[in-house]
Amino acid sequence: MSLPEVRHVTVAVPRPYDIIIGRGVAGRLAAILSAYAPRHRIALITDSTVADLHAKSLLSSLAASAARADLHVIPSGEIHKTRATKEKLEDALAASGCGRDTVIVALGGGMVTDLAGFAAATWHRGVPWVALPTTLLAMLDASIGGKTGVDHPAGKNLIGAFHQPLAVLADTSWLETLPEDHLRAGMAEAIKAAVVRDADLFAELGRLRPAIEKLEDAALTAMLSRCCGIKAQVVAADEREGDLRQILNFGHTIGHALEAISGWTMLHGEAVSIGMVAAARIAVRHAGLSAGEAGAIEEMLASYGLPRSIPASLRGASPRAVLEAARSDKKARSGALRFALPRRIGEMARSPEGYGIPVPEGVVLEVLESMVW
Repeated sequence: MSLPEVRHVTVAVPRPYDIIIGRGVAGRLAAILSAYAPRHRIALITDSTVADLHAKSLLSSLAASAARADLHVIPSGEIHKTRATKEKLEDALAASGCGRDTVIVALGGGMVTDLAGFAAATWHRGVPWVALPTTLLAMLDASIGGKTGVDHPAGKNLIGAFHQPLAVLADTSWLETLPEDHLRAGMAEAIKAAVVRDADLFAELGRLRPAIEKLEDAALTAMLSRCCGIKAQVVAADEREGDLRQILNFGHTIGHALEAISGWTMLHGEAVSIGMVAAARIAVRHAGLSAGEAGAIEEMLASYGLPRSIPASLRGASPRAVLEAARSDKKARSGALRFALPRRIGEMARSPEGYGIPVPEGVVLEVLESMVW
């Protein structure tokens, strides 16, 4: 019987680190911590949902390696990705005696990796951390690239820091415990990666869909490694989002606005899917994207069961309300809405100002009004 395939993707920032992808790779955590930070104290941070699924086995493996590890559980859900939750977590770290010799391990989805990574960035002015993403979306995107932070009532991720992890361990076996709606939502980030950088991957996602939906290891590992490779290349070229990294915001300007309107109850991937539809339609008018390729993006999203219009249940999400919420997004500059827009599948448009392209609000509103509400 052959061993499961494991792939490594290097993020070549000033302090390079690996994304390790495959079934069972979480079992490498103790060895990685020992190599990176011997004799350090470990603070394992997870949420109340993931704690019941994976924390016990992870703590046992750390104990077997003689590592000193404490478990810190925060409430589940994006609604708890706040300054208040971070403050309580910091109080718990202080009470347990965590000092500069602490390594934070973030075990969970994007909410956990964002918040725990931000805690690592500020605890004792910065301590190392390792990401163990447990959702598809976190494996593809949220745990990679060093963006950490918390939400503010005015918008998503408005408070945070860039703080790269020591390593990312994407254990595909954990996806078997993920609800189907979260699996679907995660695929929005895979489709985004393909649209912004790799037309061949876009076509491959269509061919791989049956195998991905069955959670076949080979398909998952192949898809994850290619998507992570795209993000790694972009982050290495533009770690602090001065220009190129803005292409990864495709679908996020409207997506973040929808998340805020929903009170953080809409899944990130679902909101981004709708945001990509809106951005693709804007790109037809404002970036030279063909109507056929815009349609292909919508069809790919639909094939994975992702939404392309605003749910009727999302109260208050009128076109005007979405536009107002988008104004608060951190991607706005000098009050102008900026969008990452595809020129064609696999290539993003760039204006003289960069990849964050200013779009007149009238165009945005017309496109929003053209969508089914």
